[in-house]
Amino acid sequence: MNEVLFALGRLLAIAWRLDRRRLLVGGGLLVAGSVATPLMAVAAGRLVDAVLDGAGTTAVVWAVVAGLALTGELMLGHFAHLSYFALAELLEERFNRDLVRLVNGTDHLDRTDDPAFADRVDLLRQDVMQVRTAVQSGLQLGATAVQVLLTALVLSTVSPWLLLLAGVAVVPVLLGRRAETHLEQVREAQSPTTRGIRHLRRLATSPASQKEIRLSGGADFLLARQRALLGRYDDAMTRADVRYALLRTVGQLVFGLGYIAAVVGVFVLAGQGRASAGDVVLTVTLATQLSVQMATGIALLGSVHRAAVGLRRFLAFEAEVAAGVAPAGGAPVPARTGDGIHLHGVTFRYPDADRAALSEVDLHLPAGTSVALVGENGAGKSTLLKLLTGLYRPTAGRVVVEGVDLADVEPAAWRARTAALFQDLARVELSLQHSVGVGRLADVDSPQAVAAAAARADVGALVAEIGPDGVLGTAYADGRDLSGGQWQGIGFARTLMRTDPLLLVLDEPASALDAMAEQRLVDAYREVAADVAATVGGVTLFVTHRMSTVRLADRIVVLDEGRVVEQGTHDELVAAGGRYANLWAMQSRAYATEG
Repeated sequence: MNEVLFALGRLLAIAWRLDRRRLLVGGGLLVAGSVATPLMAVAAGRLVDAVLDGAGTTAVVWAVVAGLALTGELMLGHFAHLSYFALAELLEERFNRDLVRLVNGTDHLDRTDDPAFADRVDLLRQDVMQVRTAVQSGLQLGATAVQVLLTALVLSTVSPWLLLLAGVAVVPVLLGRRAETHLEQVREAQSPTTRGIRHLRRLATSPASQKEIRLSGGADFLLARQRALLGRYDDAMTRADVRYALLRTVGQLVFGLGYIAAVVGVFVLAGQGRASAGDVVLTVTLATQLSVQMATGIALLGSVHRAAVGLRRFLAFEAEVAAGVAPAGGAPVPARTGDGIHLHGVTFRYPDADRAALSEVDLHLPAGTSVALVGENGAGKSTLLKLLTGLYRPTAGRVVVEGVDLADVEPAAWRARTAALFQDLARVELSLQHSVGVGRLADVDSPQAVAAAAARADVGALVAEIGPDGVLGTAYADGRDLSGGQWQGIGFARTLMRTDPLLLVLDEPASALDAMAEQRLVDAYREVAADVAATVGGVTLFVTHRMSTVRLADRIVVLDEGRVVEQGTHDELVAAGGRYANLWAMQSRAYATEG
């Protein structure tokens, strides 16, 4: 019960701040409706007595009271629903915004690669959906509590012993709470399964994956995987539902026996002349209502209890995010890179990974140079880029710029001086102005800044064709559907909204481009790299598997299994005859064969 009171207190306090008028109107109408129900039973009992006594006027009065009470019971709940439904929508939207803020509110991204984190976020999304019903259920639960209290008081006027019926009604409440707790535990344990089911549904229906699924005929395979997960989920939930039903049944049986005893007891009192016929009608009516009220209360209590569990999870997540955010006012970010960026013994391990993605990396990236990262897939290139941009924090070791350890710098401050285009770039489906402009929020609404960035990225023609107000993508509007290469060009322009980065990162920037577009990007990249170097001594770092682009770098770093195995210029590494020389020779032979 403490959890329920906690959830109601917290949610109603938020609802009060969001829209107190709707809260007061909805709650007030529900309470008024709860009074109407026992009043109708009282009026029916007194009506019977008045008719039997031949008191016609009194009978008419009680008939009117019964009619008004019935009308109020039917209408007040409907009008209350109009208020608290809108309030519940506001509350759900508030929690959705908070969840988005929290998921994006951590200083680093390493936790997002943890499957357990994904499970938690997926469960929190479900919890937010329950918040909506919790507000409605909470207000209805309060009205039901008033109803139960009034019902018990009216029954006590017939006989104090009838108060025991309300006590017996507590049994199904307690058993119902226990059943809800167990059901929630099973649901939480099944969150990885439900996440897998939703993933397979998205994969099978997403436009991005439909081409390959159709060509491979993989729909039946995906459906079979989904059926297997659904079977696993159904088995677990069926066992939980059986236990839930048994506990609820026992509770209702206890109350049913109490109800029979109460009705028989009032008939005995009537036979002894200690109760009227109206008292019998009142007792039968209210005892039946009490059963309905308690059943309703149990259902509402379960709903609020589930929301309470979800709210606890939400608040715990909020506390973790707050604890993981570095305090503001750390060491200032250097204005220039000095002699460059130094990595000292940098190691990084993903959560629950068997081995480190990077191991004791010692590396100097000289100021004003362009550096190419080379290595096979899984060598640690992308991980190193995310460490340098501050998206990950090293498990061990230090990243130092101009004598400043980046661990001592507020992460947001360092990221403000970096610019990056990743291979899996975000397709920001907004207006072209905002899709590019979001790369630098201070200039997000500046057409001049967006036009300049587009020109530097050599996509000015595309930008002019679409126009600043043209919508990119078709997710929510009738916009322009771009090719992969065009999205990459837009992403490059977004990256270049920042004109003075200390670190410019390009992760496979030409992966979706044809030969001519790649050459234009390479030319733009070289021009930007020279500009960054001259302006702030910035370092440009890029990853590519195309060796013709790699040789343009001032320095080449070769990674293998998370370690730096070679570094130097193109000519130095070819002359050394090591791993880089082999990669260069293989790709040169491939191009020669194609020619």
